[in-house]
Amino acid sequence: MRPMPTPSPRQAALALVLIALLQSLYNTTLPLSGDEAYYWVWAKTLQAGYHDHPPGIAVLIAITTGLLGDGVFAVRLVAVACTAGAAWFIGAIAAEVYDRRTGMLALGLAVMLPAAAAGFTLATPDAPLLLFWAAGAYFARRAVAGDGLWRDFLLAGLAIGCGMASKYTAVLLPAAIAVFVLVRRRDLLASKRTWAAVLVAALAFAPVVWWNWRHGFESFAFQYRHGGGEATAIRWGSAADFIGGLGLLLSPVVFLLLCARVALWREWWRDDRRTFLMACFLLPAVFLLYKALFAKIQLNWGAPAIVTAVPLVADFIVARNLRRTAIAAAAVALLVSALIKWPLAFGLSGKLNPHNRLHGPETAAIAVEELRRPGDSIFADHLQRASLLRFYLSGHPRVAIPTESRFSEYSRWDSDLDFRTMHGLYLGEGDKLAELRQVFGSAVLVREVVAEREGFRTERYNLYRVGTGG
Repeated sequence: MRPMPTPSPRQAALALVLIALLQSLYNTTLPLSGDEAYYWVWAKTLQAGYHDHPPGIAVLIAITTGLLGDGVFAVRLVAVACTAGAAWFIGAIAAEVYDRRTGMLALGLAVMLPAAAAGFTLATPDAPLLLFWAAGAYFARRAVAGDGLWRDFLLAGLAIGCGMASKYTAVLLPAAIAVFVLVRRRDLLASKRTWAAVLVAALAFAPVVWWNWRHGFESFAFQYRHGGGEATAIRWGSAADFIGGLGLLLSPVVFLLLCARVALWREWWRDDRRTFLMACFLLPAVFLLYKALFAKIQLNWGAPAIVTAVPLVADFIVARNLRRTAIAAAAVALLVSALIKWPLAFGLSGKLNPHNRLHGPETAAIAVEELRRPGDSIFADHLQRASLLRFYLSGHPRVAIPTESRFSEYSRWDSDLDFRTMHGLYLGEGDKLAELRQVFGSAVLVREVVAEREGFRTERYNLYRVGTGG
């Protein structure tokens, strides 16, 4: 069987740019999610940390929206740029460890996988995490399992530090690298280059530590609890869901190829470069699987482990010249990605539609805009609705949360407000009349907003006029 054709690096770069442009256009067809809007609000109030996450995503959104304005295109440009950059580093890792053909295949798989379908769209902390994880793995491999140049050590430290300033699960990458060094390269423990890389990573992450220190380490504590840090009861179903989720992120054929690659351990154990890649996949995957035994693990948490899994799969295909398998892997990956991007075209409606939560709040925002009067303040019952209202309303007005809700940055931002002296419109789910009258003294339901769209779950909101000043 003839070997697979190999595009040149220039052709691959042009193809990646084209994919990024098409993804950016596609992104403008979907409203922002509540989480994305919340991170956009963060970008308007930049600080060294937040209750939920480090500031990486907020900094990047502040850059893109500062250059291109406050639109869906600009917000999601962060996701497009980060995912495209991560894919390029994945291809570069495979090309250096194996050869150019393997690198091009790895790059192709990286942009076809279902993980990329979501990654190219959602501007969340996973976007910069994926980019900096891929960059960190690339430079760290060159540092500890390659030529070991000073430049590679320092750039690895910078990428790892920026990754940890994007999402705390980034700590699993340096943990995997440390395990590799202890097992295969203990000589590096005495190297100045190693400790210089650690120092650079620590400096990049230092502002986040400083913010946590000033706020009672609340962000660290929140993520520890969020990850099931205090759970003790084993949940086998949650572990099965995690394995199934990893299979979905990779697509079934690629997942099976990865399992085969892992099982043939003698092939990768005898080579430091290959062992490094496997360590950076296995340690995060095994750790998250362990956590999944005690708590529900979100599907996106396993995405960074895919970074070094893809080169391992690409090598498995190329070394055995599995051309038909490669075509099948690409076809299945593209099919699953298409299901994610265009669910209605495949009959995925109602609860099966992954875009369900994207539609509804925009309709509610239109209703708020229609009833809004000069001088009105805007209120909501949840951080996501509050953020979406601020994004979609003209002038991007400040939105507050006056009723009971989980702790968020809004809890801090609203702490100086005296709601008894304010008036305006309040958007929420369910009957809030009694609670609103306690907060504002006066409240009346002015409209029931029903957001209906064929193929999507119906969303219902109540819109109240609150306070007496209006």
